[in-house]
Amino acid sequence: MRILLDSNVWLAILTTDGHCRRMWRTVRGQSQIHSSADILAETEEKLRRKFGFSSRHAHLLTHFVRRQTVPVEITCPPPQVCRDADDDLILAAASAARCEYLVTGDNDLLVLKQFNDVAIVTPAEFAKRVS
Repeated sequence: MRILLDSNVWLAILTTDGHCRRMWRTVRGQSQIHSSADILAETEEKLRRKFGFSSRHAHLLTHFVRRQTVPVEITCPPPQVCRDADDDLILAAASAARCEYLVTGDNDLLVLKQFNDVAIVTPAEFAKRVS
């Protein structure tokens, strides 16, 4: 199974020992988890700005995410579907990687429910589907 985890899911995995981390532990060996440069950059920036990690620590955690994922390069212009252009980049990455699922906590993405062949679900919904 091919999945893309949004930066908000990675932040939860990296900063709390909760539902997202348990979901990730379950799927990491049985799924191909994708990431994009935009997701990695946003993860690193929020680790510093929102969670107060030092630049070095945020970089190391983002490097960990990079090693856990398959990079996807967006080769086509992102669709203009969302009110936030950054969310359009997430949709483009999930589509370019041919993911079955985009796992996110972003309500602007979740309201879409589907984009092309990509189901857009919360971490809890995804955990139910794969258990």
